[in-house]
Amino acid sequence: MIPYYSLFQFLQKHPKANFSKIAEALDITDKTAKAHYQYLVKDGYIEGIRAKFKPETLGLETVTFIVKVSDLGKLEILEKLADFHDFTIYRNRILGAYQGLFLQFNIPNNSIRYLEALFLKLKNINLIEEFEKIQGKDFKASSAPEFEFYDNKKGEWIWDIQPWKEKYEEASDTIISDVKREINVLNKIQDLDLKLLREMTINAKQAHNDLAEKFQVTPVRISRRMTFLNENVNDYVLLYKRSKVQTVDLVLFRGKCSEINRTKLYNTLKTSPIPFDTGFNLLSDGFIWRMNIPPTYTSLFSNFLWAISEKLDFYRLDHYMSKLYYFYGDSYDTQKKEWKASKNEVFDQPLEWLKKQL
Repeated sequence: MIPYYSLFQFLQKHPKANFSKIAEALDITDKTAKAHYQYLVKDGYIEGIRAKFKPETLGLETVTFIVKVSDLGKLEILEKLADFHDFTIYRNRILGAYQGLFLQFNIPNNSIRYLEALFLKLKNINLIEEFEKIQGKDFKASSAPEFEFYDNKKGEWIWDIQPWKEKYEEASDTIISDVKREINVLNKIQDLDLKLLREMTINAKQAHNDLAEKFQVTPVRISRRMTFLNENVNDYVLLYKRSKVQTVDLVLFRGKCSEINRTKLYNTLKTSPIPFDTGFNLLSDGFIWRMNIPPTYTSLFSNFLWAISEKLDFYRLDHYMSKLYYFYGDSYDTQKKEWKASKNEVFDQPLEWLKKQL
């Protein structure tokens, strides 16, 4: 049972709310709001608040690689290579019959060819066995935990998948056209913005006065730049310890299916998001869908996606070996207004580092 459940629910939707706003929304005092929040932090329910920057606003594209690596020693080297690479944003181990890594990079579009060349090289030198590169383009859908579908007394999710499946059956097979395109504000980014983005991806609940002291600028300047970033670049998420709420599976589905089925699935997710932490990309031949879901729903979604796919690959990811990287501002040149993402940074330097490890 989650203590101070109404506060926990409120923070899921308003992670950056101050104690005055929390108090007003929940009809409690500021002092009580602060005490309850501190209790949730101290007891391990809340782990922090983190900024999640929108890559498109910074001229970046998310590229995913599913990599097969059966040898544990080689996999550990590849993990360190991901740590070294300037543009890695996430990595996690794939467990089960298919062993390897799930890797994601935020990188300028014109540099993706160097990244693909790097993985081809890794295959040629037998560090990896095979890989698939996935670019999601514009059609994405995401969802966040919605605790209206969580029974706090029983400590379990009570969302019924059946009505959602019925919405899929009724969904249009013509893709939703009102895709929101993020505005690229890279030409307006300042050196201070890069520093603030990194700090916000580490810990978003930092006072402006503390940041001003750290970077030797005025609190007013911090406030202005944070306003710019919050309006154009950042979203925020509450980090909570899932094991304190309920055990979840971290899984990845890679499906290949007809244009009709993948379009209906995308449209359903856009109009009726599921109440779990997920990220979906519509692909030219199907979809890729990362999910944090309770074990019961792993089974339910597996069977549903199997039924609508010509081919469905299922990957179980490792909770304990996942790594989410902080923002890498050093890779952007604010004078030239461009990312340092030439063949040298994306391909040559990682290979030089690798040679020293082998």
